[in-house]
Amino acid sequence: MLVLARFMLFFIMLGVTLIYLFTNIKFIFDGSSALILLMFSIFIGTILLILDMLVKKRIYMKKSFFFLTLFLTYFICSLVLSRPEDIKSYTIATTGGIILFYLLGVLISLNLEYIKEKVLSSNQFLKFFNSFYFIFVVSFIVLLIDTSVELASNIRGDLFLIVDPDGMYQRAGNFLIISSLIFSFITMFFLIVNKYIRRKTFVKLISFSIYLLSSVVLFGIMLLSQLIGSNNTLVNITGLLLSITVFYVLLNFVNSKKLLNSVKFNIKKIFFSRFANKLLKSIFLSIFIFIFILIFMLNIVEIDLDKLRIFGFGSGEISSINSRLALWGDFTSHFNYNPIFGNMAVDKLTTGEGKYVHSFIGSLFTHLGIIGFILFFIYLFNAIKEKLNYNNNLYFNNVYTLYSLLVLTGILGIASFGTFFTWIPIWFLMGLIFPPIEFKDRKEIFK
Repeated sequence: MLVLARFMLFFIMLGVTLIYLFTNIKFIFDGSSALILLMFSIFIGTILLILDMLVKKRIYMKKSFFFLTLFLTYFICSLVLSRPEDIKSYTIATTGGIILFYLLGVLISLNLEYIKEKVLSSNQFLKFFNSFYFIFVVSFIVLLIDTSVELASNIRGDLFLIVDPDGMYQRAGNFLIISSLIFSFITMFFLIVNKYIRRKTFVKLISFSIYLLSSVVLFGIMLLSQLIGSNNTLVNITGLLLSITVFYVLLNFVNSKKLLNSVKFNIKKIFFSRFANKLLKSIFLSIFIFIFILIFMLNIVEIDLDKLRIFGFGSGEISSINSRLALWGDFTSHFNYNPIFGNMAVDKLTTGEGKYVHSFIGSLFTHLGIIGFILFFIYLFNAIKEKLNYNNNLYFNNVYTLYSLLVLTGILGIASFGTFFTWIPIWFLMGLIFPPIEFKDRKEIFK
């Protein structure tokens, strides 16, 4: 009963988080709404984590967390010196609080680790998880439909766009991406554990149905992103759909299970081994499936592509790309202002408030300097290395880690050409993929 209660509380946490996110997407013009829901979700996640600590009492703090702490300390010191009035908005606010959303990702990740341990140890616990997962999917779809209907009531007559978004789409778009990340990681978890534990044809049918349903859900989110006018969200959700397709194909169509169950991966083995060929086959096959799904879905919804923002509303230009490219002209002056340490107010001091390079990597250089850039990538390198070295259940860890790193690579790549380094979806994702602690037996800690 205790395990069942833990499962239930975890999915309540996810549900409350999603209600908060979709409420803020739905009421896009109302600013921050239902903040109490987010706090309640974090409270549940924290209580569950404390329970784990009390029961297991063996906590291993990862080395990467030390480097993350160094980076965040450097970041906050830079804010104190140059933008003290913005410390809250950049750390714990719901618009750009990187610490807040990193923490949310960590809580989901650590509690999902508990679910994994139980599911892999008992078919009964797998049944619990599957039941809660189906409730989760239905709830997600209901929230998505409700939000879409509400926003569609405010649509313009000439374009597929709500009336006067006035830049409010950025926060709503970020929340759409975070919602999609939660959905995709829980779905991938479902596909992996059922593939590993159950080998029946029925499971293959269920997995195929879940994949198709996930494709429809993510396509619906892609349409919603255009309804609110967020091209960045559309590109990221497109990448998520492609990632799920790649791993669905990898799990089911390229005979990879034996390899995934016997080889401990590292960066070299991912790119220079027999597995690399299987991954490459999966990617090529997935691209064809992905294109087919997009064409099929677009034919069903019958939307005039010239009415979408991603196609410049029929102008032949993508304004968001053009504006981002234009801002790269300010990179040199911003970086040269203080190349070693950077300055969080460099745009305000040089070219004007808000006129900065929209690039995750570029803004690290301009606003935190070479030191900030080095600290971040030392953290990221160590976090990836620790993720690949995790030994608990080789098959599950291989697949889940590879999926996590593929999603991170895609989103970090997109962010490098489109967002500031305090973009909250990527910090949520890093918390979700690289939690700073893990529970280990003493023999594992000191080996």
